[in-house]
Amino acid sequence: MNREEEVKAAIVVLPEEILFASPEENKASQAVAFHSHQLTEFVHTVDPELTRAEAISLTALIIKDALGHFKENPQLVTQLKQITEKVRRLRK
Repeated sequence: MNREEEVKAAIVVLPEEILFASPEENKASQAVAFHSHQLTEFVHTVDPELTRAEAISLTALIIKDALGHFKENPQLVTQLKQITEKVRRLRK
C-alpha cells in the first residue's frame, strides 16, 4: 500500500455527522476515540500477537457487551441516570 492509499484508508467520513457536529460534539467524540484507543491498547497488551484490526474488533465487542450489561442490569441504569442528572446540572 502506498502513502496515498494509506491516507485514504485512514480517513472515515460520515457526512451527516460532519454537517451537524458542534464543537461540544467534536470534543466528546475525541474523548470517545481517545478512550477507545486506550482500551484497544490494553486489549493488545493482553495478547500482543493480535493484529491491530483484531484488537480494535475486540474493543468493539467489549463496548457492545457493555451495552448488554446496562440493558440487563437495572442497577447500572439507575447509576447511569444519576450520572446523567449530574451532567445536566453542570450544563447550567
